[in-house]
Amino acid sequence: MRIGFDARAAFLDPHRGFGRVTRSLADALLRLLPGEVILFAHEGSPVPDTWRERAAEVVPLTRPRRAALIFDPLAWSLTLRRHRVEMLHLPAWGVPRGLPVPVVATFYDATPFLFRSPPEPWRRARARMAIRSLTRATAIHAISDYARRQFLESFPFPEERVVAVPLGVEACFTPASRLEPPRHLLFVGGGDPHKNLELLLTILKMPEAQELPPLVVAGPAANDIRLVDLVIEGRVRPVPSPEDAELVALYRRSLALLIPSRNEGFGLPALEAMACGCPVIAARAGALPEICGDAALLLAVERPREWLDALLALQRNPARRSAMLQAGLARAGTFTWERTAREIAAVYRAATLAESSRS
Repeated sequence: MRIGFDARAAFLDPHRGFGRVTRSLADALLRLLPGEVILFAHEGSPVPDTWRERAAEVVPLTRPRRAALIFDPLAWSLTLRRHRVEMLHLPAWGVPRGLPVPVVATFYDATPFLFRSPPEPWRRARARMAIRSLTRATAIHAISDYARRQFLESFPFPEERVVAVPLGVEACFTPASRLEPPRHLLFVGGGDPHKNLELLLTILKMPEAQELPPLVVAGPAANDIRLVDLVIEGRVRPVPSPEDAELVALYRRSLALLIPSRNEGFGLPALEAMACGCPVIAARAGALPEICGDAALLLAVERPREWLDALLALQRNPARRSAMLQAGLARAGTFTWERTAREIAAVYRAATLAESSRS
């Protein structure tokens, strides 16, 4: 089978969720199906040599910076005439009209319909348009059972064509050879309203929080204006665009990763933290209970006092931290990109057969 894979997000959004998932999934598919995957990337992308060696082709495809859903159909139409594929996987940005091949599209979550995320109305409208466009796909890859239910509850779409395939953890996320004393708390992600960074800021302003180490905010939320005073006070350290190696070091040295999100379609940082031997305290919301299982401490987002008490208890009880560390390592070990690639390949085959039977 000649599979087309849109890898542009891996290079255009390398530090955000779409980009990181696209990169990891492309790498896993190329390992599983060498010579069968045609990669589409924008001109000048730093495509790794190993990808070029394993790909059937690497084809340039420019993504317009604006109105992608308007102009992408023409780009795809022209490109797919010259580079034939039997199946096209679009892991980010939606599904343009009129694509001439079966399409598998990845669905992350319905956050823009549930919260003021992104906060700017024009960005939120664009995100909603991209999500609605997924109904043009032949099949949907939902990144969790929770995401699958959310998609089916949000849009009229054949239930049998929405398949939950969980994400994996990159091999670079491993525990330290020797456990180090924790140096900080950690938050990884963006600052959109549903990420609920406000809960952590509320905690840091409580008098008892002075006993806790500072909070490292890694990712896009590091530039959040609400952090300015706490950065000046030394209570927050921003790390705007961490590479994987820096993330690994941050996870290993953290007392806990904190995920106070009100909605997550998966929660990849939780698994990365667990794989690095970092305890996770997460919201009892979205897909987080499904992904974390019993390996994380799950708390209500409406109760910041409980989060503070949990952190203080973890800091004062090294045995508790050690037990959470071991449970997290076991949990993260069950999520691999190799498994994801195998199950995604089965979705490709099923979607191709379904399209053939309808034509």
